[in-house]
Amino acid sequence: MKKQQLSTLKDGARFFYGGVEWVKLDQTCGEVIALAAEPVFERAFDEENCNDWRKSSLRRELNGPFLDALIAEGADPAAFIEWESDLTADDGMTDYETAWDKIALISCELYREYRALIPKIGCWWWTLTPWTCDPEYSYRVRNVDSSGAVYWNYAYFGYRGVRPLCHLQSSISVSVPDEEGEQGLQMNRNEAVEEARDAVLDTLNDYPAEIWGDTLGAAVAALFQSKQDAQDIAEEERAKRAEG
Repeated sequence: MKKQQLSTLKDGARFFYGGVEWVKLDQTCGEVIALAAEPVFERAFDEENCNDWRKSSLRRELNGPFLDALIAEGADPAAFIEWESDLTADDGMTDYETAWDKIALISCELYREYRALIPKIGCWWWTLTPWTCDPEYSYRVRNVDSSGAVYWNYAYFGYRGVRPLCHLQSSISVSVPDEEGEQGLQMNRNEAVEEARDAVLDTLNDYPAEIWGDTLGAAVAALFQSKQDAQDIAEEERAKRAEG
């Protein structure tokens, strides 16, 4: 790792600050918008099942214990700039107005704006955008699913990832992988690929060459289906627990 000024990083670059890996989304007027590269934990949006971010138990945790943990890991308290989130609902209702925080979540509007810089991560995670402000459905919150599409879920549902969003002073120093570290990671990956390739070839050598293609195709299909089945089963079980 090496130290580098945050302002010198390109949009989409990853860096470490306060013990968390972040993605730089944008920079303007001395501030950098940063999103956690991966969920930092799984939580309910609100333990009381309310989709209003202003009342959210998750909001209290992010701006309390979580922010304290970042500072304990070396982050400068002054580096976090208080900013205003737009709480407009997915259906256009504006009853919740806005909220000011140092740590929050991304809105659906910002997610769409920076979508090209936010790669899919293979799991579900919260936004702070309510599905509606209508009291009859005040428990539905928008989240991003494993495909990158936007869906909704119950606010009390505790099996969604949390990717904090913050505004940082662009002048701070952050940690980024140095070139040698990146090369080392790539070399390790290449070595693992070569080992896996050799293992597959050793196995295939036990069979006639004319069936290699069919064998590989069947193996890949089986692996893909197993992964898909596991994801579907996990989602069904979580949904049942939430409804029960």
